[in-house]
Amino acid sequence: MKNHVFHSFLALVVLVLMFSGCGGVWIIPSVERVRNADIQFDAAEAFLIKADKDKEEEKRREQIEQKKILYDEALNAYRAIVKAEPDGKYVQRSLWQISEIYKRRYDWDKVIESYDAILAIAPMSYYGDRAKNSVTDMRKYRGLIEEAQRKYQAHSALYVQNNARESYDIAAQALYDVAESYEELGDYPEAISYYQRMVDEFPKHEKAPVALSRIGHIHFYRFYDYKTGRPTFYKVIEMYSDSYEATQAIRLLKDTDRTLMEIAQCEADIERYRSMKAIENEKSSRKTVPNERYSERRYVDIVAQCFQFIARRWEDLRNYPSAIVACRSLVNERPDNKSAVDDARYQIGRLYQLNGQLDQAIEAYQELNDKSPESPWRAEGIFQQAVCYRGVREFAKAYHGYKAYMNIGRDVEYYQEAEQIIRQLEMN
Repeated sequence: MKNHVFHSFLALVVLVLMFSGCGGVWIIPSVERVRNADIQFDAAEAFLIKADKDKEEEKRREQIEQKKILYDEALNAYRAIVKAEPDGKYVQRSLWQISEIYKRRYDWDKVIESYDAILAIAPMSYYGDRAKNSVTDMRKYRGLIEEAQRKYQAHSALYVQNNARESYDIAAQALYDVAESYEELGDYPEAISYYQRMVDEFPKHEKAPVALSRIGHIHFYRFYDYKTGRPTFYKVIEMYSDSYEATQAIRLLKDTDRTLMEIAQCEADIERYRSMKAIENEKSSRKTVPNERYSERRYVDIVAQCFQFIARRWEDLRNYPSAIVACRSLVNERPDNKSAVDDARYQIGRLYQLNGQLDQAIEAYQELNDKSPESPWRAEGIFQQAVCYRGVREFAKAYHGYKAYMNIGRDVEYYQEAEQIIRQLEMN
């Protein structure tokens, strides 16, 4: 018994030495710090503004402020990484994420500042290329906006004078082009403003129903604001009932409403199965032991299925951040359901990859490989991780990844593709 206590104490001392500095301050490894920052960023992205902007103004303001606070937490976490390790492995990724947060706030000076910081560190890197391309795109679309605005002013004035259809069409298209360029820049409020202006000034133009639909799509697929987007699609149906866009809007509203209702039902089921102890602990910010989270053991598998279903439905809506959060909740809440957890770990990597967050996808696939080496998703995860490594221009790691995939056996799905890529990499 004494030996057991001694060895337990010794293990604790080793942990303290590993994770604490000379002053007794707990040191979190860099990979954990950036992962925590990513989790905070995902939480901000997935936070839904559900209150109606016309009927629930105060509640909506509160929700907008809550979302801002979540972004602030992520922003501070990324800044801390940059400050603590300005030459570290995760500084470029953190700077890029900082630029993404400022893009959500349309603070373009800060976005450029973040790009400049990346370019100062590593202009030829993956993130350096992304920063350069983004700066080039910003210049390109701002130039197109100025050109289209001049065209609109000239031809709208001509239309007032001569009432010619040609002037009407050119002016209308110019306004549409301005809106489209703002959308490409990611300046969605300006894009919405110009799309709406195009509809108001040129309601009979063939692009008017398209412009109105674009407003709805921005709300649905960029803001994940379904309450605000829905009335816009109703306008498309009402104003342009015979158009292709109206047909699409009817189908989209029906599918979206059904999907959101199914998500809400699953979320309600999860809450219904939660134990009173878990609910009380959540209110007091105390942790709950996994096997105490739900009122009965038989609900465990049902809850896992609910999280899986929620993730799939958010993916159907192209709301990848909410799908990732649902999968991560499954991993955190149901560590004893191995099959479901293995699936969720793979899905997190795949969803990050779909969302263009390749570094995060690489880490998720690595976690799948490390923690679930016998998972049926392991081979797919190894292959997709190699794809992501190639995407971020880490070709040596990509090469080893494809090799590891081929070593699993010739019957794997992408064996020939991996073999061809390896030959290309060896030639290069």
